[in-house]
Amino acid sequence: MNILFYFPTSERSISLETLMEEFSKMGHTVFLLGWDSKGPIHTAVEQFGVSTQTFTPKSAFSPLFYFEHMRYLASYCKRHQIDLVYSHTQPVNFVSVFAQFFVKAKFYICRHHSDYIMNGSNNNAKRFDKIINRFGKRFIVPSKKVYHQLVEVEGVKNKEVRLINYAYRFENYPALDEALVLKIKKASSGKITLCAVSRFIPCKRYDLLIDTISEMVAQGLPVHINILGVGPLLEQVKTQVANLDLQDHVTFVGFTKRVLEYMNAADLVVHFSDSEASNSVIKEAGILEKPVAVCNDVGDFDDYIRNGIEGFVMSKENPKKELIYIVEQINTDKEATKTMGVRLKKSVLQNFSVENVIQAYSEVYS
Repeated sequence: MNILFYFPTSERSISLETLMEEFSKMGHTVFLLGWDSKGPIHTAVEQFGVSTQTFTPKSAFSPLFYFEHMRYLASYCKRHQIDLVYSHTQPVNFVSVFAQFFVKAKFYICRHHSDYIMNGSNNNAKRFDKIINRFGKRFIVPSKKVYHQLVEVEGVKNKEVRLINYAYRFENYPALDEALVLKIKKASSGKITLCAVSRFIPCKRYDLLIDTISEMVAQGLPVHINILGVGPLLEQVKTQVANLDLQDHVTFVGFTKRVLEYMNAADLVVHFSDSEASNSVIKEAGILEKPVAVCNDVGDFDDYIRNGIEGFVMSKENPKKELIYIVEQINTDKEATKTMGVRLKKSVLQNFSVENVIQAYSEVYS
Protein backbone atom coordinates (compact mmCIF):
# COMPACT_ATOMS: atom_id res chain seq x y z
CA MET A 1 0.00 0.00 0.00
CA ASN A 2 1.16 3.53 -0.80
CA ILE A 3 0.64 5.77 2.25
CA LEU A 4 1.06 9.55 2.24
CA PHE A 5 1.60 11.69 5.33
CA TYR A 6 0.57 15.26 4.52
CA PHE A 7 2.17 17.53 7.13
CA PRO A 8 3.11 21.19 6.55
CA THR A 9 6.05 21.90 8.85
CA SER A 10 9.64 20.73 8.55
CA GLU A 11 10.08 20.48 12.33
CA ARG A 12 10.33 17.06 13.92
CA SER A 13 7.32 15.15 15.23
CA ILE A 14 8.33 11.94 17.01
CA SER A 15 4.79 10.52 16.84
CA LEU A 16 4.51 10.98 13.07
CA GLU A 17 8.07 9.80 12.48
CA THR A 18 7.26 6.69 14.51
CA LEU A 19 4.25 5.87 12.34
CA MET A 20 6.18 6.40 9.12
CA GLU A 21 8.97 4.17 10.36
CA GLU A 22 6.52 1.47 11.45
CA PHE A 23 4.56 1.48 8.19
CA SER A 24 7.81 1.24 6.25
CA LYS A 25 8.88 -1.77 8.32
CA MET A 26 5.50 -3.37 7.62
CA GLY A 27 6.24 -3.28 3.89
CA HIS A 28 4.23 -0.23 2.86
CA THR A 29 5.63 2.48 0.61
CA VAL A 30 5.52 5.70 2.62
CA PHE A 31 5.60 9.29 1.41
CA LEU A 32 5.84 12.62 3.24
CA LEU A 33 4.59 15.78 1.54
CA GLY A 34 5.08 19.16 3.25
CA TRP A 35 4.86 22.88 2.69
CA ASP A 36 8.15 24.15 4.16
CA SER A 37 11.60 23.59 2.74
CA LYS A 38 13.04 20.23 3.72
CA GLY A 39 14.21 20.10 7.32
CA PRO A 40 14.72 17.84 10.36
CA ILE A 41 11.59 15.70 9.93
CA HIS A 42 12.47 14.88 6.34
CA THR A 43 16.03 13.92 7.28
CA ALA A 44 14.72 11.76 10.12
CA VAL A 45 12.29 9.71 8.02
CA GLU A 46 14.35 9.40 4.86
CA GLN A 47 16.60 6.95 6.74
CA PHE A 48 13.56 4.62 6.94
CA GLY A 49 13.07 4.74 3.18
CA VAL A 50 10.34 7.41 3.23
CA SER A 51 10.13 9.47 0.05
CA THR A 52 9.89 13.17 0.93
CA GLN A 53 8.77 16.17 -1.09
CA THR A 54 7.71 19.77 -0.38
CA PHE A 55 5.63 22.25 -2.32
CA THR A 56 4.99 25.92 -1.63
CA PRO A 57 3.05 28.07 -4.13
CA LYS A 58 4.53 31.39 -5.15
CA SER A 59 1.26 33.13 -4.25
CA ALA A 60 0.79 34.41 -0.71
CA PHE A 61 -1.89 33.03 1.62
CA SER A 62 -5.08 33.54 -0.37
CA PRO A 63 -7.75 31.45 -2.10
CA LEU A 64 -5.25 30.93 -4.94
CA PHE A 65 -2.62 29.70 -2.47
CA TYR A 66 -4.94 26.96 -1.20
CA PHE A 67 -6.20 26.14 -4.68
CA GLU A 68 -2.64 25.56 -5.90
CA HIS A 69 -1.98 23.30 -2.90
CA MET A 70 -5.16 21.35 -3.62
CA ARG A 71 -4.24 20.90 -7.27
CA TYR A 72 -0.71 19.81 -6.39
CA LEU A 73 -1.89 17.35 -3.73
CA ALA A 74 -4.38 15.73 -6.12
CA SER A 75 -1.70 15.50 -8.80
CA TYR A 76 0.81 14.05 -6.30
CA CYS A 77 -1.65 11.36 -5.20
CA LYS A 78 -2.34 10.34 -8.79
CA ARG A 79 1.32 10.41 -9.79
CA HIS A 80 2.38 8.17 -6.90
CA GLN A 81 -0.78 6.05 -6.86
CA ILE A 82 -1.46 6.91 -3.22
CA ASP A 83 -3.96 4.61 -1.51
CA LEU A 84 -4.21 6.29 1.91
CA VAL A 85 -3.58 9.86 3.09
CA TYR A 86 -3.06 10.92 6.69
CA SER A 87 -3.59 14.69 6.73
CA HIS A 88 -2.23 16.51 9.79
CA THR A 89 -3.04 20.01 11.17
CA GLN A 90 -5.75 22.44 10.15
CA PRO A 91 -4.16 24.20 7.10
CA VAL A 92 -3.45 20.97 5.22
CA ASN A 93 -6.73 19.45 6.37
CA PHE A 94 -8.50 22.34 4.64
CA VAL A 95 -6.67 21.46 1.44
CA SER A 96 -7.27 17.72 1.85
CA VAL A 97 -11.06 17.88 2.18
CA PHE A 98 -11.24 19.36 -1.32
CA ALA A 99 -8.45 17.34 -2.96
CA GLN A 100 -10.10 14.06 -1.86
CA PHE A 101 -12.87 14.53 -4.41
CA PHE A 102 -10.42 14.29 -7.32
CA VAL A 103 -8.47 11.15 -6.39
CA LYS A 104 -9.10 7.52 -5.47
CA ALA A 105 -7.06 7.68 -2.26
CA LYS A 106 -8.84 7.37 1.08
CA PHE A 107 -8.25 10.50 3.21
CA TYR A 108 -8.13 10.58 7.01
CA ILE A 109 -8.32 14.04 8.58
CA CYS A 110 -6.19 13.98 11.74
CA ARG A 111 -7.37 16.59 14.21
CA HIS A 112 -4.88 18.00 16.72
CA HIS A 113 -6.94 20.43 18.81
CA SER A 114 -9.97 20.17 21.04
CA ASP A 115 -11.89 23.32 22.02
CA TYR A 116 -9.15 25.93 21.63
CA ILE A 117 -10.32 27.22 18.24
CA MET A 118 -14.03 27.20 19.03
CA ASN A 119 -13.43 29.07 22.29
CA GLY A 120 -10.87 31.45 20.77
CA SER A 121 -11.10 34.69 18.82
CA ASN A 122 -9.67 33.57 15.46
CA ASN A 123 -12.76 33.64 13.26
CA ASN A 124 -10.84 32.47 10.20
CA ALA A 125 -9.72 29.32 12.06
CA LYS A 126 -13.32 28.74 13.12
CA ARG A 127 -14.47 28.95 9.50
CA PHE A 128 -11.76 26.49 8.47
CA ASP A 129 -12.93 24.01 11.11
CA LYS A 130 -16.54 24.27 9.93
CA ILE A 131 -15.51 23.58 6.33
CA ILE A 132 -13.26 20.67 7.33
CA ASN A 133 -16.04 19.20 9.49
CA ARG A 134 -18.55 19.59 6.66
CA PHE A 135 -16.51 18.00 3.87
CA GLY A 136 -14.23 15.61 5.73
CA LYS A 137 -15.34 12.00 5.35
CA ARG A 138 -13.08 10.26 7.85
CA PHE A 139 -11.41 11.60 10.98
CA ILE A 140 -8.79 10.40 13.45
CA VAL A 141 -8.70 12.02 16.90
CA PRO A 142 -6.09 11.39 19.63
CA SER A 143 -8.23 11.59 22.78
CA LYS A 144 -11.73 11.27 24.23
CA LYS A 145 -11.73 15.04 24.76
CA VAL A 146 -11.24 15.71 21.04
CA TYR A 147 -13.78 13.02 20.13
CA HIS A 148 -16.39 14.67 22.36
CA GLN A 149 -15.59 18.11 20.96
CA LEU A 150 -15.77 16.97 17.35
CA VAL A 151 -18.82 14.71 17.55
CA GLU A 152 -20.96 16.03 20.40
CA VAL A 153 -20.13 19.74 20.40
CA GLU A 154 -19.37 20.46 16.74
CA GLY A 155 -21.86 17.90 15.43
CA VAL A 156 -19.65 15.76 13.19
CA LYS A 157 -21.93 12.74 13.13
CA ASN A 158 -22.73 9.97 10.67
CA LYS A 159 -19.10 10.01 9.59
CA GLU A 160 -16.16 7.74 10.42
CA VAL A 161 -14.41 9.11 13.51
CA ARG A 162 -11.69 6.91 15.00
CA LEU A 163 -10.03 7.52 18.36
CA ILE A 164 -6.40 6.40 18.13
CA ASN A 165 -3.71 7.40 20.61
CA TYR A 166 -0.55 9.05 19.42
CA ALA A 167 2.17 6.46 18.86
CA TYR A 168 5.79 6.85 19.96
CA ARG A 169 8.97 4.87 19.65
CA PHE A 170 10.42 6.45 22.76
CA GLU A 171 13.87 5.00 22.19
CA ASN A 172 14.15 7.34 19.18
CA TYR A 173 14.50 10.33 21.50
CA PRO A 174 18.10 11.58 21.71
CA ALA A 175 20.22 10.65 24.73
CA LEU A 176 20.33 13.18 27.54
CA ASP A 177 23.25 15.57 27.86
CA GLU A 178 23.97 14.81 31.51
CA ALA A 179 26.44 17.67 31.81
CA LEU A 180 23.74 20.12 30.74
CA VAL A 181 21.27 18.60 33.20
CA LEU A 182 23.78 19.14 36.01
CA LYS A 183 24.41 22.72 34.86
CA ILE A 184 20.68 23.50 34.90
CA LYS A 185 20.30 22.00 38.36
CA LYS A 186 23.22 24.05 39.70
CA ALA A 187 21.67 27.27 38.33
CA SER A 188 18.75 26.89 40.73
CA SER A 189 20.50 24.97 43.49
CA GLY A 190 18.70 25.07 46.81
CA LYS A 191 15.36 25.86 45.23
CA ILE A 192 12.41 23.77 44.09
CA THR A 193 12.85 23.77 40.32
CA LEU A 194 9.75 23.80 38.14
CA CYS A 195 9.66 23.47 34.36
CA ALA A 196 6.94 24.55 31.92
CA VAL A 197 7.06 23.84 28.18
CA SER A 198 4.58 25.28 25.67
CA ARG A 199 3.90 28.14 23.31
CA PHE A 200 2.97 31.53 24.70
CA ILE A 201 -0.66 31.58 23.64
CA PRO A 202 -3.79 32.29 25.72
CA CYS A 203 -4.86 28.70 26.46
CA LYS A 204 -1.48 27.94 28.12
CA ARG A 205 -2.35 30.47 30.85
CA TYR A 206 1.17 31.68 31.61
CA ASP A 207 -0.26 34.80 33.24
CA LEU A 208 -1.98 32.61 35.83
CA LEU A 209 1.16 30.53 36.32
CA ILE A 210 3.28 33.63 36.94
CA ASP A 211 0.72 34.92 39.45
CA THR A 212 1.00 31.57 41.21
CA ILE A 213 4.80 31.79 41.31
CA SER A 214 4.47 35.30 42.76
CA GLU A 215 2.24 34.03 45.55
CA MET A 216 4.65 31.18 46.31
CA VAL A 217 7.52 33.65 46.63
CA ALA A 218 5.41 35.87 48.89
CA GLN A 219 4.83 32.84 51.12
CA GLY A 220 8.56 32.22 51.35
CA LEU A 221 8.69 29.09 49.18
CA PRO A 222 12.14 28.67 47.56
CA VAL A 223 10.89 28.22 44.00
CA HIS A 224 12.38 28.75 40.54
CA ILE A 225 10.79 27.99 37.16
CA ASN A 226 12.39 27.47 33.76
CA ILE A 227 9.93 28.32 30.97
CA LEU A 228 10.63 26.88 27.52
CA GLY A 229 8.93 28.14 24.38
CA VAL A 230 8.10 31.16 22.26
CA GLY A 231 4.90 32.73 21.03
CA PRO A 232 2.90 35.94 20.66
CA LEU A 233 2.40 36.50 24.41
CA LEU A 234 6.05 36.08 25.40
CA GLU A 235 6.85 39.78 25.82
CA GLN A 236 3.63 40.33 27.76
CA VAL A 237 4.58 37.59 30.23
CA LYS A 238 8.13 38.94 30.52
CA THR A 239 6.65 42.32 31.44
CA GLN A 240 4.46 40.64 34.05
CA VAL A 241 7.54 38.97 35.58
CA ALA A 242 9.40 42.30 35.68
CA ASN A 243 6.44 44.11 37.25
CA LEU A 244 6.21 41.45 39.97
CA ASP A 245 10.00 41.55 40.51
CA LEU A 246 10.34 37.83 39.85
CA GLN A 247 13.48 37.90 37.71
CA ASP A 248 15.37 35.79 40.27
CA HIS A 249 12.63 33.16 40.22
CA VAL A 250 11.75 32.89 36.50
CA THR A 251 14.06 32.03 33.61
CA PHE A 252 12.83 32.35 30.03
CA VAL A 253 14.77 29.77 28.06
CA GLY A 254 13.03 30.43 24.74
CA PHE A 255 13.16 27.87 21.94
CA THR A 256 15.54 25.00 22.61
CA LYS A 257 16.08 21.49 21.32
CA ARG A 258 17.18 20.49 24.83
CA VAL A 259 13.70 20.26 26.32
CA LEU A 260 14.38 16.85 27.87
CA GLU A 261 17.39 18.15 29.78
CA TYR A 262 15.39 20.99 31.33
CA MET A 263 12.57 18.65 32.31
CA ASN A 264 15.00 16.12 33.75
CA ALA A 265 16.60 18.84 35.89
CA ALA A 266 13.21 19.82 37.37
CA ASP A 267 11.53 18.67 40.55
CA LEU A 268 8.12 19.11 38.88
CA VAL A 269 6.90 19.63 35.31
CA VAL A 270 3.93 22.01 35.36
CA HIS A 271 1.25 22.41 32.69
CA PHE A 272 -1.49 25.02 33.29
CA SER A 273 -3.08 24.70 29.84
CA ASP A 274 -6.88 24.57 29.72
CA SER A 275 -7.08 23.15 26.19
CA GLU A 276 -5.13 20.30 24.57
CA ALA A 277 -5.66 17.41 22.18
CA SER A 278 -2.95 15.06 23.44
CA ASN A 279 0.05 16.85 24.87
CA SER A 280 3.44 15.30 24.08
CA VAL A 281 5.47 17.17 26.69
CA ILE A 282 3.84 15.41 29.64
CA LYS A 283 4.42 12.01 28.01
CA GLU A 284 8.09 12.91 27.58
CA ALA A 285 8.25 13.93 31.24
CA GLY A 286 6.77 10.55 32.07
CA ILE A 287 9.46 8.70 30.16
CA LEU A 288 11.96 10.66 32.28
CA GLU A 289 10.04 9.54 35.39
CA LYS A 290 9.44 13.14 36.42
CA PRO A 291 6.44 14.13 38.57
CA VAL A 292 3.93 16.30 36.70
CA ALA A 293 1.08 18.68 37.56
CA VAL A 294 -1.68 19.02 34.95
CA CYS A 295 -5.30 20.18 34.87
CA ASN A 296 -8.31 17.89 34.74
CA ASP A 297 -10.65 17.73 31.73
CA VAL A 298 -7.80 18.77 29.42
CA GLY A 299 -6.71 16.61 26.48
CA ASP A 300 -6.09 13.00 27.47
CA PHE A 301 -4.52 13.65 30.88
CA ASP A 302 -7.47 12.07 32.69
CA ASP A 303 -7.05 8.93 30.59
CA TYR A 304 -3.58 8.03 31.88
CA ILE A 305 -2.93 10.18 34.96
CA ARG A 306 -4.74 9.61 38.25
CA ASN A 307 -4.36 12.28 40.90
CA GLY A 308 -1.79 11.29 43.48
CA ILE A 309 -0.84 8.10 41.63
CA GLU A 310 0.74 8.92 38.25
CA GLY A 311 0.90 12.65 38.92
CA PHE A 312 -0.94 15.66 40.31
CA VAL A 313 -4.24 16.50 38.60
CA MET A 314 -5.38 20.02 39.45
CA SER A 315 -8.72 21.73 39.00
CA LYS A 316 -8.87 23.39 35.58
CA GLU A 317 -11.00 26.18 37.03
CA ASN A 318 -8.64 27.04 39.91
CA PRO A 319 -5.22 25.33 39.76
CA LYS A 320 -3.42 28.13 41.60
CA LYS A 321 -4.14 27.03 45.16
CA GLU A 322 -3.49 23.38 44.30
CA LEU A 323 -0.10 24.04 42.72
CA ILE A 324 1.00 25.99 45.79
CA TYR A 325 0.00 23.04 47.96
CA ILE A 326 1.89 20.63 45.68
CA VAL A 327 5.07 22.72 45.86
CA GLU A 328 4.72 22.89 49.64
CA GLN A 329 4.62 19.07 49.67
CA ILE A 330 7.72 18.84 47.49
CA ASN A 331 9.49 21.38 49.70
CA THR A 332 8.83 19.12 52.69
CA ASP A 333 9.91 15.88 50.98
CA LYS A 334 11.22 15.79 47.40
CA GLU A 335 11.59 12.01 47.50
CA ALA A 336 7.86 11.42 48.08
CA THR A 337 6.93 12.30 44.49
CA LYS A 338 9.49 10.09 42.76
CA THR A 339 7.24 7.02 42.77
CA MET A 340 4.67 9.07 40.84
CA GLY A 341 7.18 9.50 38.04
CA VAL A 342 7.86 5.76 37.94
CA ARG A 343 4.14 5.00 37.70
CA LEU A 344 3.66 7.71 35.07
CA LYS A 345 6.32 6.13 32.87
CA LYS A 346 4.54 2.77 33.07
CA SER A 347 1.22 4.37 32.13
CA VAL A 348 2.73 6.30 29.22
CA LEU A 349 4.39 3.17 27.81
CA GLN A 350 1.15 1.18 28.11
CA ASN A 351 -0.94 3.80 26.33
CA PHE A 352 1.39 5.36 23.76
CA SER A 353 4.18 2.95 22.78
CA VAL A 354 3.88 2.19 19.08
CA GLU A 355 3.70 -1.54 19.79
CA ASN A 356 0.45 -0.94 21.68
CA VAL A 357 -1.07 1.50 19.19
CA ILE A 358 -0.15 0.28 15.71
CA GLN A 359 -2.93 -2.33 15.60
CA ALA A 360 -5.52 0.45 15.66
CA TYR A 361 -3.86 2.01 12.61
CA SER A 362 -3.73 -1.38 10.88
CA GLU A 363 -7.50 -1.59 11.22
CA VAL A 364 -7.83 1.66 9.26
CA TYR A 365 -6.73 0.03 6.00
CA SER A 366 -7.71 -3.57 6.66
